Amino acid sequence: MKVERLAKLVERPDLHRRVLGDYKGAYALGVTQLPHANHAALSLSVESGKVGDFPQEVELDRERVPIVVQTEWTAPRPQ
Repeated sequence: MKVERLAKLVERPDLHRRVLGDYKGAYALGVTQLPHANHAALSLSVESGKVGDFPQEVELDRERVPIVVQTEWTAPRPQ
């Protein structure tokens, strides 16, 4: 899937629920281009120490989209 198409789909609340499952911490869900590939992936950042059981990929519009999980993330705090 192309980055532009995935960027539009990532705004859907149902996609967030599918990716997050039972996870209850802060997170950021975005889009990234896979190195050495001609398609995009979902980029999921979660707080350190709050790792959940996330899927490795999801199906969107009959295409499998990989999920890259980053676990060393700190949610922004208001100043």
